[in-house]
Amino acid sequence: MSPICIIQLNTNRRNIVCHALLNSTIQDFDIILLTEPWFGNIGNNQRGPVVGPGWTPILPLQPIPDNTTPRVMAYICHRNDFTVTLRSDLASDADLQILQIDQPPHTPIIVTNVYNQRTNNDPQSWTFNCFINITFPTNLPIVISGDWNLHHPLW
Repeated sequence: MSPICIIQLNTNRRNIVCHALLNSTIQDFDIILLTEPWFGNIGNNQRGPVVGPGWTPILPLQPIPDNTTPRVMAYICHRNDFTVTLRSDLASDADLQILQIDQPPHTPIIVTNVYNQRTNNDPQSWTFNCFINITFPTNLPIVISGDWNLHHPLW
């Protein structure tokens, strides 16, 4: 059993970036957390994410409603010593994904991926406002990741 390596990246909805990431990180990472992943026409009038050999995509909710583009998702590499479960009991949102990683005999870990977006310019409608109201399991460690969209003039 080896450690689980995770990378998080905003791909700016670019198909080529998603493909390059899946092809270049297969040996280095086990979980890829994306914000603003490419999600579009994959043929036969079907929409979906980029797929790559050796990776399983996990969308933040199923099915993705029409006229909705998920702004978070994960890819899991094919390994037999850990499992990843989408915790849709905690959140079901196109901008917020909560995963549970189990790798016995270790304690399970909660990993979150947040795209902090405001709805309709409402100052109280940021994704993070929803996030902080989730009742997370108190007996599991939590890793918080994402794109917080908190721009600063120095950047």
